[in-house]
Amino acid sequence: MLRKGKDELMRLTDAKPGYELEIVELPQGNIKTQFVRLGITEGTRIKCAHKLPGGTVVISKRTLEIAVGSDIAKKIFVKKI
Repeated sequence: MLRKGKDELMRLTDAKPGYELEIVELPQGNIKTQFVRLGITEGTRIKCAHKLPGGTVVISKRTLEIAVGSDIAKKIFVKKI
């Protein structure tokens, strides 16, 4: 885990299923654009729904579930809420 002030930051790949999370930082460029199109920006609250073999992380926001590959998930910083 990384620390930034009082808040503990972690990469999305470090989140455990069931964790309630807040997006702190998304990578710049096309990846961020795609997340914004799905309604996920910095400050959005999500849940780590599942972790699949190979490192894929499934996140959920209300009824929407998104599978995020491990290469992208390790570039996304979140904090547990």
